[in-house]
Amino acid sequence: MAPPDTSAGMGDRSPLPSIVATVAGLALIGYAATSLLHAEELRLPLLAALIAVAAPGALLWLWIHRRHRPVRDLTAALEPAMKWPDPKGKIKIKERSDGLPTKIRIAYPATFADNDKPSRDKVRDIVATRTGTTVTATWDPRRRRVDCLLVATPKAGVIVESDTAITDDTVNDTPEQARLRQRTTGVVQAIMGVAATVTDVEFDGDTPCRIEVKYPTTTRDLSANYRSRVTMQIDSKLPGEWRDVWNFQEDRATFELRPPFPTNVRYPLMHKMQPFTIPYAVNEAREIVSWKLGSKNPHALIVGPTGSGKTVLIRNLVVAARVLGIPVVLCDPKMTEYLDFENLEGVTVLTDPTHIAAAITKTHDEMMRRYFDIRSRRARKGDFGKILFILDEFYVFKEAIAEIWAGMKAANKDLKGREHPCMSLWRRLAVLARTAQIHLVLGIQRPDAEFLTGLARDSFRMRISLDKTTSELARMMWGDSRVGADLPNIQGRAITTGDHGPEHVQVLRLMTPEDAGDFDDQDATIWDQLVARMTRQAEAHANADPLEFLGYLRTAEHHAVPAVDRTPLPTLQEAVDAANAAPAPDTDNEEEAGLYDLDVDDQIRLPGRDEFVTVLDLHFGQGYEDEDDEEALGDEWVEITYRDTDGGEDSEILPGDTALMRRVSSLV
Repeated sequence: MAPPDTSAGMGDRSPLPSIVATVAGLALIGYAATSLLHAEELRLPLLAALIAVAAPGALLWLWIHRRHRPVRDLTAALEPAMKWPDPKGKIKIKERSDGLPTKIRIAYPATFADNDKPSRDKVRDIVATRTGTTVTATWDPRRRRVDCLLVATPKAGVIVESDTAITDDTVNDTPEQARLRQRTTGVVQAIMGVAATVTDVEFDGDTPCRIEVKYPTTTRDLSANYRSRVTMQIDSKLPGEWRDVWNFQEDRATFELRPPFPTNVRYPLMHKMQPFTIPYAVNEAREIVSWKLGSKNPHALIVGPTGSGKTVLIRNLVVAARVLGIPVVLCDPKMTEYLDFENLEGVTVLTDPTHIAAAITKTHDEMMRRYFDIRSRRARKGDFGKILFILDEFYVFKEAIAEIWAGMKAANKDLKGREHPCMSLWRRLAVLARTAQIHLVLGIQRPDAEFLTGLARDSFRMRISLDKTTSELARMMWGDSRVGADLPNIQGRAITTGDHGPEHVQVLRLMTPEDAGDFDDQDATIWDQLVARMTRQAEAHANADPLEFLGYLRTAEHHAVPAVDRTPLPTLQEAVDAANAAPAPDTDNEEEAGLYDLDVDDQIRLPGRDEFVTVLDLHFGQGYEDEDDEEALGDEWVEITYRDTDGGEDSEILPGDTALMRRVSSLV
């Protein structure tokens, strides 16, 4: 009996029919021969001898067929990838353990791209899938062969008709879980490449809630754009909203289903306020998100179209500021958004564009007065109380004040300038006001460069974007065209500046009586308690008027505006000149300071230099995410414009985490 053909051409047909047919044929031949020879007495012994020979031969034939089955299966599976001219004999089993292959040698043709990692990974994945084992592949390009070491598992030898080796987790899958597990693998490999492996899928019922992925070592995962693109595509292909966690050291990514995001969170009256920290939203973990007024994020930029929740967000800022005892200048050129704040102590609401322009001018004057006191040693930086200046609907105000300025120039030919003087003062406030403890909030529907110069916009480092963003808006706000593109159309849902980059938040619900039909009994209870707390705060400081510098503007929109003698305060240069004429301090000390601790007029020693220079301006920016940009400075950088000891001016850009020495003067 000839041994069976174990080549790939035989396929996976069972040899049993052939064995039965052969035995039956031999039996018929023996029967016919004994009949012709009239030797019927030999018929039974001949049949017994035939069975004695055929039975072991048949068993041996079946054993050889089964023993070579892995070769046949691997040959059929690998032939599309290898493209052998003749696949016969290209796969050999070199070692076995308990009858199962532990080492397989595969010869590949010269046309196979053995220098291409995805192609090599595909071969290893096919071997692992077909054998149900863990595979370690060693490639020998010189001999054009690969040795695969197989580590047997409890499922070894089972053929798995899927893209990954069988795991025990799949045994108890429901049909829907099995379908989604297979789809998850297909989606991940379509996005991250065929070499990426889904190592685990966890389910909540029949819904995937956690996906573990192992991928080949690459530098693409260091790009925020790449990671964002992967997560966004998984969001589109799989049910639910997903977030990602990347382990660069182990080349692993975990995708988790976001918990249900709160959509209507009322103002938390029990929240314990922290100094100079203004709560305004909750994140997906239902933790309070706050804006800490400080040097790193001195001013806030709020972007959102009509109906997105921008007004409710600004209400949160006003209420929290007043509960903390911070006075608020609230400018509303749309006139009707903040009527319930007009009678609150410590809040000045302005709606007329000329009054808003005057408030900008007076706030700038107050900033200059504080600068003068600091520079002339009459006060220190921390001696002044904080002020929150809010300008909502900047576009509406700018258009209105432009019309007023055009009318003023038409009536008075001596007036010069392309724009109303308050606009340049506003930009100057944005750059310099933080040292004077004045914090700005700008509300706008779209932060076009036409309305905000780059220098001023960089000062608004606290940013909140409501509603879904366009790619252009996302690039301008976050430096990434994908941030906020998947934000749902829910009022109050936003992207905000977080400790580790942009994060999703839901703005706290804060309704006032002017909201009419939306103002329910619970809203009324919250509002009444907040008003009581703000009133107590105002009564505790009744002897001081922190907004006194506004003069007639505090009551301008409720009473006739009196004639005011407005003697201008010193300009910044005049203040500097006067301070330079003051006696110099007797002692000088040095201290280490971060870039975000610096202020205009600080004397610092730049890295690698011995002499001190004077800070003239600070320009804050965000770094580049292009992994190929060797000059990238990191996530944040600061450009320092300074004057050296010879009177010359220059600038230098430093990474945001740079520390340098600052001169500290003390009087004796």
